[in-house]
Amino acid sequence: NNCTCAIIKPHIVKSGLSGEVIQMILDEGFEISAMELFNLDTPTAEECLEVYRGVLPEFQSIVEELTQGPCIVMEIRQEEVVEAFRKLCGPHDPEIAKALRPNTIRARYGLS
Repeated sequence: NNCTCAIIKPHIVKSGLSGEVIQMILDEGFEISAMELFNLDTPTAEECLEVYRGVLPEFQSIVEELTQGPCIVMEIRQEEVVEAFRKLCGPHDPEIAKALRPNTIRARYGLS
């Protein structure tokens, strides 16, 4: 209830920017009620993203990205959390996010 799952991808973890992303989430008034560092294998990443299979053309590349190193998985809480957190994340394409919503997570930290 009033929670969603968020993943900090391996490229952010490897670059040492996870703390900045977490602080950005907290600064926007979200509660992080659970957090764990995971190393995902391909079957687990595919299972985690199953609802996007056939929806996102880049499904397989996202799965591959999640298996490239450790990622941080968080449970995020707030009223109307899904809509509010999607707004904080920004447009799916980081280049579009940079142009339209430069203060979002994807605009600041997204690569592809």
